[in-house]
Amino acid sequence: MTMQSVAPQDSDSLFLLYSLPMSGISVIIVSYNVRELLDACLQSVRHAAAHFARERGGKLEVVVFDNDSRDGTISLLKPRWPDLTWIASDRNLGFGTGCNRGAAAATQDLLLFLNPDTLVREDTFTVMADFFSSHDDAGAVGCKVVNRDGSLQAASKRGFPSPRVAAYKFLGLSNLFPQSRVFGQYNLTYLDENDTHEVDAVSGSFLCVRANVYHRVYGFDEDFFMYGEDLDLCFRIKSLGYRNYYHPATQVVHFKGESAKSRPLRSFFYFHEAMILFSRKHLELRALPGGLLTVGVVVLGIANFVSSRFRKWPRWMADMVVVNGILAVLAYAYHVARGIPHIAVSSPGLYAIWHLFASLSVLLPMVWLGDYGSRVASPRNAWFATVTGFLAFFSIGFFLHEHAFSRIVFGATGVASSLSIAGWRWFGERGGRLFRRIMGGTKRIAILGTGERAQMLASLIQGEALEGYECVGFIHFPAGPVPGTVRPGVIGDLDAIAGLARKLDLQGVIIALEEDSYPAALQVLERKGARTLEVKMLLGEPTAEKITLVDLNFEK
Repeated sequence: MTMQSVAPQDSDSLFLLYSLPMSGISVIIVSYNVRELLDACLQSVRHAAAHFARERGGKLEVVVFDNDSRDGTISLLKPRWPDLTWIASDRNLGFGTGCNRGAAAATQDLLLFLNPDTLVREDTFTVMADFFSSHDDAGAVGCKVVNRDGSLQAASKRGFPSPRVAAYKFLGLSNLFPQSRVFGQYNLTYLDENDTHEVDAVSGSFLCVRANVYHRVYGFDEDFFMYGEDLDLCFRIKSLGYRNYYHPATQVVHFKGESAKSRPLRSFFYFHEAMILFSRKHLELRALPGGLLTVGVVVLGIANFVSSRFRKWPRWMADMVVVNGILAVLAYAYHVARGIPHIAVSSPGLYAIWHLFASLSVLLPMVWLGDYGSRVASPRNAWFATVTGFLAFFSIGFFLHEHAFSRIVFGATGVASSLSIAGWRWFGERGGRLFRRIMGGTKRIAILGTGERAQMLASLIQGEALEGYECVGFIHFPAGPVPGTVRPGVIGDLDAIAGLARKLDLQGVIIALEEDSYPAALQVLERKGARTLEVKMLLGEPTAEKITLVDLNFEK
């Protein structure tokens, strides 16, 4: 059978379109303030579209619905990708509503809802089309969605929740007994991740569905603003008699949560609000009292948020030792100087309260800044945060004269603690390996790539436009002998990365190739010697005003 191609308007056209002997795919992407990630996603889609056209004569269209992004997504990317269908919203309508608006503009028989913070493999569209062609009962199909290190994201395959399943998850039994068919229902962990299975639900980050089935269930429920809408859609598809499948013959990398980083607390509440909505909507979960369910979900949400803000436990533990140690020493000196009994003896409860106040003066502002989360520690931020915290708690002493054993001691503790905690971070930036590892200070990195983007990034790091990094040189890509004509500053090639990491005390690699960085990223992550390194990918053109780095390391 012969196929006639439709010539693109120019050589940079994204997709080659074919008259088809088979169904095509409409890729629907809902974007919100992730311009550089969306650009990288579309690069990967372009490669997969070319493979789909070459191997199956497949037609692919892309619809991007932008949820009122403020990062220039439409103005900067629309001219770069003119063959796409762009829909701009004047306000953030949420993920499900955005998907429905995008689907309304789609024309193909298969709809693939794809997150903008994903990278698809070259064979992804071909594998999906083939699976639907051979499985008439398939309603929704997901692939193997992997984390930054290639490990499976648990949401790739899920069972529908129930009070019993939720209890097993909450109590940690699903983690203790992942191979159990009883306790492993939440993420179906007892199923082999490398085999195809019928499942209840698949991840909304990559969800492929027949267009006619999608329209029969009236698309996504727009009551879900963010999270949970994929689970609800799969529930209604299965209720029609179709089967949902997890099909790991292809995979995508998902930089989970990138769109939510700008509003982490609100995203936590959206997630747990969706849990409540799904629970109340479906009959099996109505057995739980509404008030009890709401309280449980809110408590779980707050606990998850707090735990995400305390990932750098050596950092906050060191701060607690510093501030409480300083308070203890100054309180002892104060009582010795005045010749009075120590308050720990005369009023131990009050003494404990002031230690609590001192601890909170550090913890609360630093947690709010995200210093104990994933951010690089900043001496300046630590100074201002702790000074602000101590001033707030110091003012309490003016209203509690009878309980304020010494405002002088507490004030001196605040000054000394602020200087000490900022000093920890200063040494973390300039100290040795131990300080850098514990405090997350200046990271010694190498740049993968030798082109203009790599050189520009190195210059910006040297000029301190990117805080917390020290560039030690460039790594030539691809692997192999380094040509003699390559730019100066090259320290080796990709195959030598393990030795370079040991010899130069490298802590990270930033991928800054001219184009198609995502295949190189996967190669870096596959190197055994690079598994202990922090790996990031540069997106877009680096400038003094904005440098966008995507973290490729897996975080549980």
